[in-house]
Amino acid sequence: MQKTFRNTTILMVLIFLGTQWGFYSTYTSQFPTFENATPTIHVHGALLMTWLVLLVLQPALLYMGRPKLHRSIGKVSWVLGPAIIISLYLIGRHGYWRAIEFDVPMHDALTFIALDSRGLIYFTVFWTLAMVYRKKSQYHMRYMIATGLLAIGPGIGRGILFSFDASLGMAMTISDLLVLLIAGILLFIDITGKKSNRASLTIFLIFIIYMTLWQIRDTVLWQSFAQHYANIFY
Repeated sequence: MQKTFRNTTILMVLIFLGTQWGFYSTYTSQFPTFENATPTIHVHGALLMTWLVLLVLQPALLYMGRPKLHRSIGKVSWVLGPAIIISLYLIGRHGYWRAIEFDVPMHDALTFIALDSRGLIYFTVFWTLAMVYRKKSQYHMRYMIATGLLAIGPGIGRGILFSFDASLGMAMTISDLLVLLIAGILLFIDITGKKSNRASLTIFLIFIIYMTLWQIRDTVLWQSFAQHYANIFY
């Protein structure tokens, strides 16, 4: 298990650094004025960064043989998780109305909902499953890792977008493939290690759906759904 804890810590550190890279040009580099940021963005960013720090810290504590401290700090998840779910909803709503305010074409505004809604939905799913299976360490760890993988799109995808002058579609597709690759590796590890693969298989299948939502963003089906979603929830 020590190798698992070590590798999980390394993965979470890489995701954390990738997220910092992605948000540097559009957020961090604006310190201390943050001209384009609103209070909603600040709170959302602080919550997500705290969550990523937690994902780095928790497996590191287990690797260092500090399970009691791991459990004590883990109680924060009961408050932080729901706070992030609320912030994901608010940031999606905020983004939609900012797009309307700045006369972004409705098609594009509805496209962005594919990114915002899937983050909200799947963080909620993974966090809930992690809490339900908190006493089954293998499942719990897999679902917590999955919440961290959700940061790859907004973070590393954004880095690809701004650092390599890629299109939004290409940047998000590449980051989604990276997420699916990591989820597939976790599934492979569980299968070859003759461990229960229920959690890793669930995660892999969910990320296939996660990726599909972005790929159908321009279809009439998605645009119609997103319009109804915005009318009801935003």
